[in-house]
Amino acid sequence: MMAEAARVQPRQQDGWVDEFEGVMYDIFLRLPPKSVVRCRAVCRSWLRVASDRRFLLDHHRRQPSLPLLYFILDDLRGPEVSQSEYRLEVLDLRANDNKLQTVLGFSSHVNWLMIPHDHERRLALHGSCNGVLLLSSDDRQLSSVDRLYLYNPTTRHWGCLPPLHSDNTIAGLYWHRISDDYRVLYFRLHEDGKYCYYVMEAGTRKQRLVSRQVSLIHSPWPAGSARRSPPVLLHDNLHWPPVSSRPESIAVFNTVTEEFWFMRSPAIYVDSLLISNVKLLDMEGVLALSSSCREATGDDGPLRVDLWFLEDYNNDRVWVCKYRIELPVEEISRFHAFLDGWNAVVVSHEGDVLVYLWNLLLGYDSEGNSVANLPCDCRFLEIGPHMLKRSLVPHASLGMYNPTNHLFSDD
Repeated sequence: MMAEAARVQPRQQDGWVDEFEGVMYDIFLRLPPKSVVRCRAVCRSWLRVASDRRFLLDHHRRQPSLPLLYFILDDLRGPEVSQSEYRLEVLDLRANDNKLQTVLGFSSHVNWLMIPHDHERRLALHGSCNGVLLLSSDDRQLSSVDRLYLYNPTTRHWGCLPPLHSDNTIAGLYWHRISDDYRVLYFRLHEDGKYCYYVMEAGTRKQRLVSRQVSLIHSPWPAGSARRSPPVLLHDNLHWPPVSSRPESIAVFNTVTEEFWFMRSPAIYVDSLLISNVKLLDMEGVLALSSSCREATGDDGPLRVDLWFLEDYNNDRVWVCKYRIELPVEEISRFHAFLDGWNAVVVSHEGDVLVYLWNLLLGYDSEGNSVANLPCDCRFLEIGPHMLKRSLVPHASLGMYNPTNHLFSDD
């Protein structure tokens, strides 16, 4: 995480301190990002407080980490018009309205990760860090490289990164504390049979080798590792969730020393399916692990979801199961009679759980009580593995501005 920021210093005026700015600082901290931006237009004093970098860092830390959801909206207005819009949105179960908030949208000419077709241009989400998303776009008919973008959906600023050849696989996005820069970790299989890991620096655009491994460190599924099982950045380390071939271990990459190592995982069952039942989370600075259990429900869906907390980061033996959330299986089953199954994941520090079906989202608190029932007029609804923690902090690598949420046009 970013270094702890001090409060913005009040301005000195004719021998007395403008304490009003200090009061406004505390008020602005409690406002959503959109309201903070609007407050900047009121007067110079508000602009100064709401634009100060130290304030923006504090404001970012107070934002909730929200789950990112993917789905497709269809616009069928006759035989001549048939257009699909691919949406990336977030949901805050603690908000009063429980409405989805748009993060990104793009038209039918761009295809999403959920339904890949090699003949179409695709857009994929590879990482989320400090409010910034790592996206790739490619057209396999025209090129064998993926174009990479960093995008802040809150400020709508974005920047390009050097393209990656399709032989490379992105393992994670992280913020490098020492250089104050975003970096991309990726790998490819070398001719000698070893996996070579590389780091790409957003600011300098340099790419360099950092490690050579006999086998993959973090996942047995190289094509979908970062997309399906992304790492969590905490204490300058990237952490990948355990996999079925090594359920007792969490793979770790130190972003300062650029070395790999392993830490102990809690005693959990790791599903052998491509989409794992295990997810790592940053719960207000504490490493947590969400694990869904299917013991009594077969292939239909999980019976419960456990949320584990690592109480002492320096002692990976101290994992504590803070929540064991029993899901109302009978109630959920009424909604998915026509489906093969459903899945669930913890999405908040309080133990809130999201269950997703074909075109329906169900929310439950840590006691198993229903808190949300959102029918969605869409297709291919899916809770992504990434979380978004909105940020107004500017960065030099995101210098271009897009006034709309449609980052990628059709041309």
